[in-house]
Amino acid sequence: MEMNTAILVGNTNTKIAHVNERSIIRVFNIRTQDIPRTIRKHFSNYNDRIYLASVVPEATEVIKRKLNNIEEITSKKFPFRIKVKQPDKVGIDRLLNALGAWQLYRRGCVIIDAGSAITIDLMNDSGDFEGGVIFPGETLIINSLRTLALLKNVKMSTPVSLVGKNTSEAIGSGIVYGLSFLVSGYIRAFKEKNPVLHVVFTGGSGRSLCRRVKEGCYVEHLGIIGMRCVIYENV
Repeated sequence: MEMNTAILVGNTNTKIAHVNERSIIRVFNIRTQDIPRTIRKHFSNYNDRIYLASVVPEATEVIKRKLNNIEEITSKKFPFRIKVKQPDKVGIDRLLNALGAWQLYRRGCVIIDAGSAITIDLMNDSGDFEGGVIFPGETLIINSLRTLALLKNVKMSTPVSLVGKNTSEAIGSGIVYGLSFLVSGYIRAFKEKNPVLHVVFTGGSGRSLCRRVKEGCYVEHLGIIGMRCVIYENV
């Protein structure tokens, strides 16, 4: 059976997957900053079809310059309506997550992708992309706090209780519980309009966030599932 390569470039991490019409064969995770070295090492004599979805223009240019037979996935490739003001400006990773969720569940979904940033996107019961919310994830918040003079050398510690007993615990509580409460609040607000929405988490911090929110399920390679749907028009 024909196999294709899918490259999904995120701000911090990149997934390189081998897929066919039936399934995802394997997925490799690399740091986005390591793309040039990975291409030199593993793709020097690679001539098979490669499908690319990227939210990092610099990485996109490197891949296109170094590799042949590239097909870039854009917002025009999606089988659903993108009900926002500028569909071509929506992060391709968000659209792929939404498509992956629709492929898996065939119902309205709230999709939470927890990485460097956290995105919360909404698919309605008709399979249309309604838009969403973006705010900083754990890493961006920590880096932001470290710009403050009194917090430069403070490390975040995993909170054992809601109320921190020192600065590190207080920061940990603010980030860990704060992000959980924020996500829970959005889920609750969306469900007030559609109580049967399915909740799906993905991303590097998605599994732990899902456990803290105590709702929904975690899908590790949701964006790659979406890419496979686009590649094979299998929705």
